Amino acid sequence: MTKKSDIFEFDAVIIGAGVVGLAIANEIADNLDSVLVIEKESDFGQHVSSRHSGVIHSGIYYDQNSLKAELCVEGNKLLYEFCEVNAVDYLNCGKLVVGHNDEDLIKLKELKNKGTANGVRDLEILNSEESKKKEPLVKCQNALWVPSTGIVDSHGLMQALESNCQSKGVIIQYNSEVESLKYKSEKYWMRLKSENIIINSKYLVNSAGLWCDSVANMLGINNYKIHYCKGDYYGYKSKDQYNCLIYPLPEKYGLGVHSVIQLDGSVSFGPNAYYVDELDYSIDSKFQDDFFDSINKYLDINKDDLYPDYTGIRPKPFGPSDESKDFVLQNEAEKGFPNMINLIGIESPGLTCSLAIGKYIKKMINYPE
Repeated sequence: MTKKSDIFEFDAVIIGAGVVGLAIANEIADNLDSVLVIEKESDFGQHVSSRHSGVIHSGIYYDQNSLKAELCVEGNKLLYEFCEVNAVDYLNCGKLVVGHNDEDLIKLKELKNKGTANGVRDLEILNSEESKKKEPLVKCQNALWVPSTGIVDSHGLMQALESNCQSKGVIIQYNSEVESLKYKSEKYWMRLKSENIIINSKYLVNSAGLWCDSVANMLGINNYKIHYCKGDYYGYKSKDQYNCLIYPLPEKYGLGVHSVIQLDGSVSFGPNAYYVDELDYSIDSKFQDDFFDSINKYLDINKDDLYPDYTGIRPKPFGPSDESKDFVLQNEAEKGFPNMINLIGIESPGLTCSLAIGKYIKKMINYPE
């Protein structure tokens, strides 16, 4: 005889305990009595939210009025404020986006204009001598100085968000994966894998990152497709210390191999960007020559000081031959799923945008009178 399933009711369920899922839970818990976060891993942020550069972006790269632009500029400010209030480690170090010839200078000026249009303040075009005052080791003809860029302890950020959520009564259920999802009687019904548990809620937020399209598909919403884009990071054995981040001009799939300053002062470089078919975090030295060639354009380094460090995978909502796409933050009411909110393709600058996304989703929900 099969044991009858236990049924638990919540006002809202969020699928995914990455930095964005936690930020959303922290916001909507102000308006709803019972909020549940379901996470299939044993802890928060085990995928996209922890395998990245840890950069607080400014908002210079994104098209004006796009979600990425608006949420990045707002999120930058919110993130610095949150870190101060919650004692999360960060460093507002700024960054140089470098160019090496007159053609690059034109691109740097275009990037500055885009950033200014998005509301990014205090951007400056510097010559080589001025750039070296910011970072004595940099090699460039010109650079765009971006003072609002920084780095953050992303684990500490998620730890603080988790703590804030729990203080508001949010339940975060780890080691729990949604096996099936249905909508009936104006509620969303979820069965958890490997557990005889059914959960229902009026509000559902899909913040499943690399699996966001799979969760949407459970309801028959099949117009979203995630593509895995992998990026490797190489560590650096040298004791060189850098004052700020150094970036090349952006490339087709990403921002290019840039310097990554850790809060302890150590340095790594990355990421490159290439599409893969499977979720695989292995890394080796096959890109060492490519990394050296890229880095050596803006820093003098020893190739032998580079070593494979870690890798990440981004949930891009477009493939290698497609045009790039903005974030998708969609209440699926028109598809017959009221207050089912899909977050699709939350890649870079998702960490920077996380707190702003939380506030954005909070406003999207139609709360009970």
